[in-house]
Amino acid sequence: MGNKWKIAFWLIWYAFLCGGMLALFATIPSLLRFGFSLLAIYIGIRFFRRFEGIGLRAGFIGLSVFYYLLLTLIIALVRYAQNPDAFNSMLQGA
Repeated sequence: MGNKWKIAFWLIWYAFLCGGMLALFATIPSLLRFGFSLLAIYIGIRFFRRFEGIGLRAGFIGLSVFYYLLLTLIIALVRYAQNPDAFNSMLQGA
């Protein structure tokens, strides 16, 4: 039973890191963003080498996408809370 918890922890941890790197890639406008993309690929390769099951790999991809969307939403909400005028002017210009 303890081994299943350990595997679940690693799955969640790797997916969170990968989703976080993808969220940073999507929100940072400089060339540094490509470093986050490469880190996400590296994290994915490390996970796929460590865990060979199809279910774990599908879970990793699904959780990575979930964390990417969640963290991107959180980053957008924090940016809006810090400067709502920038978002309002962007909406009025459209």
